[in-house]
Amino acid sequence: MEFIWAGLAVEDPDGLTLSPSSRIPETVFQLLVMFWTDLSTDGLLGGKAIIHFSGVLGIHPCELAYRTAYDYTPYLAALMWIGRLVILEYALPLRAYTTLDIPWPARASYADQGRRLCAEIRPRYLQRGSLSPMGYLIERLQHDRAIAKREGPRTNMSWSLDGQTLDIAGSRITMHEFRQTVHFLIARTEQATRRLMFDWWPKVELSAVRDNLAKHRPGYSFLQDPANQLQSSFRNLSRRAFSRDGGQFALKGKGREQAVLYLKQCNRLVKLLFSGIHTTSGMPARGEELRVLRWADTAAVQRNIFICQSRIILVFSYNKASQNSNNSFFIVRVPCSAVERCLFLYLAYIRPFSDFLSRQLKLVSATAPTNPHLFTVYDSPSACFSSASCSKTLQQSTTECPIQLSFKTYRQVAVAVSKKHLPSLVQPFDPNAPKDYDGFLRLLSFQTGHNPSTHAGAYALDRAYPAKLQPELVERYFQNSRVWHQFL
Repeated sequence: MEFIWAGLAVEDPDGLTLSPSSRIPETVFQLLVMFWTDLSTDGLLGGKAIIHFSGVLGIHPCELAYRTAYDYTPYLAALMWIGRLVILEYALPLRAYTTLDIPWPARASYADQGRRLCAEIRPRYLQRGSLSPMGYLIERLQHDRAIAKREGPRTNMSWSLDGQTLDIAGSRITMHEFRQTVHFLIARTEQATRRLMFDWWPKVELSAVRDNLAKHRPGYSFLQDPANQLQSSFRNLSRRAFSRDGGQFALKGKGREQAVLYLKQCNRLVKLLFSGIHTTSGMPARGEELRVLRWADTAAVQRNIFICQSRIILVFSYNKASQNSNNSFFIVRVPCSAVERCLFLYLAYIRPFSDFLSRQLKLVSATAPTNPHLFTVYDSPSACFSSASCSKTLQQSTTECPIQLSFKTYRQVAVAVSKKHLPSLVQPFDPNAPKDYDGFLRLLSFQTGHNPSTHAGAYALDRAYPAKLQPELVERYFQNSRVWHQFL
């Protein structure tokens, strides 16, 4: 700290005291660099400042006890991340540090920046096995991860003796309250949909709607298929909205206020649909997967909403597992029939009309492209929900729940419920009868001389479906969602 206090007292050659703000950041950075580049000459790093600080991070501030390895490793990894940034700036400074006793030049002064990083900095300060604080922390992190893997993560929930009350993170919720929360959410979604449809409730027959899962063309969805006759569906609501017996909308005056209010109610319905889809589609998706749902194809990405086997399905190709294993695969989720109906009415009637209304009211540019995202607001031509708004939307839509359902909490609750209650809803099969579908498919693959993965992924692929999303796999996901609907 002597460097910092000395920096505050430095005067310029004319005898005027320099502003502390012009010197102290560079002095603090110099101190951090000294901590991270403090090499050991005898192989003993226990006395280094960074090593001492990493040990302090292992003490719980409230319980005054050592953290478990599972709790400690995130703090250690964060400290290492900051250390790498400090060393990177030390190796190749973004700008020159001119107020130090020995000025540091900017990165442009290094003729070979790659050699500076790979030959001079990394072996001494960043590499595992080096006599630097970072080398020591890498070894400690690997050791702690091995301990955390052996001990497992911390437990966070428990069940009552009758299995009807879940205690999670100090809060309790009964299965009746859980079901009631979902039922109230569905009821509000239906009410909001009826209001936006001006109490017009057309019959929805998804079996008559044609869709193509394998077709990919910018702007395409089942709404664009001429056989479905939905290209001008917004006119049905437009006639009701601008009639005297309907919404009494207008482009000016009080009618305009009614129209703007309608668009705000559309935003509310979108939030209810978001929560309804999340809670009724089986095992919940992650926020990053759900918030970018697209109802129409784009030039770069295929849509996520399809109609298959007389049901609306949500197909996800982005998921955390594919990032870890580098093996992309599809996940299918199916909302319950009530949410499914509201979703279809929104896509086929309400969304096209609200888009038309926004342009007529000049709230968005007439030349702005249609937003392909499902979860967006009327005055946003391209954006979708953020991660923070996703969690906030779920909390606002489930206020009847005795615990606050954030994305993380609901995911834990849903998985706990599925482990406890769903197995009893699955019909048992007779092991002596040929009813085991998995075993049947396995025998078929062996009979053709292939393993099950080759049999499923290389032979008799239906061209109406993507290669990795064949009807057999869709049916399995259907079964999972149906069991969840049965529990609710």
